Amino acid sequence: MLEKNKIYNMDCIEFLQKIEDNSINLIITSPPYNLDIEYDSCNDNLPWDDYLKWCENWLKECYRVLKDDGRICINHYIAVGRAGYEKKSEFPLMDFRNIQKKIGFNVHKIAIWSDTTISKLTAWGSWLSASSPYINTPYEGILISYKNQWKKQNKGISTITKNEFIEGVSGVWKIQPDTKSLTKASFPVKLPERCINLLTYKNDLVLDPFIGSGTTAIAAKKTERNFIGCELSSNYCEIAEKRLKEFKREEKNKQKYKMFFGD
Repeated sequence: MLEKNKIYNMDCIEFLQKIEDNSINLIITSPPYNLDIEYDSCNDNLPWDDYLKWCENWLKECYRVLKDDGRICINHYIAVGRAGYEKKSEFPLMDFRNIQKKIGFNVHKIAIWSDTTISKLTAWGSWLSASSPYINTPYEGILISYKNQWKKQNKGISTITKNEFIEGVSGVWKIQPDTKSLTKASFPVKLPERCINLLTYKNDLVLDPFIGSGTTAIAAKKTERNFIGCELSSNYCEIAEKRLKEFKREEKNKQKYKMFFGD
């Protein structure tokens, strides 16, 4: 088993192959969207069939490493209507659903969250005309699936608040998009934090095979979970390590404050 609470600068499939069978409680990730984003380490403009085949390969490994009651959350666009993208897929998240069912995952639900940045990836179409307007879908979706059984086998310590639980099970998550732009397509810490609090117990192990700037790692440490992840870009790995160090320093300062002044 690879060392916990560490980010590895590796290819995702090579990384996943080093993880033991049935060892992960939750996988949270947002893979490259294949929307021709200019990453520094991968081609984000593959033929759609090639992209889906690659996704099937790493999802098979995800299935293997999950525990029987393990869950997986995949963040992607529900629908994309920009010019040219219809040549690839109109409903990316549904393609992931089909791949997961083929592998053996049990699809549970799709939660949605509003993403006001999606307008940057779309076109107006025929402006003020019925000729050919593009219909914007300002939501990203989190496809929530599980391996063999939805109910957790063992009891643990939950950390979710009442209000967060109510909003979480509603399936419509009011989460502000990330505005710091640490990577080309990063999601806000609140997103993996919500998934972790809703779907795992304290001290569970969370995996992100596309960890980017370390957002899932930060969310795991905030919620007192363990994490493991990988990232192909060495630049993003450096950003993630810096964020983790800053988070640990802030936590130490908070503990010192509590020692002197209490809660």
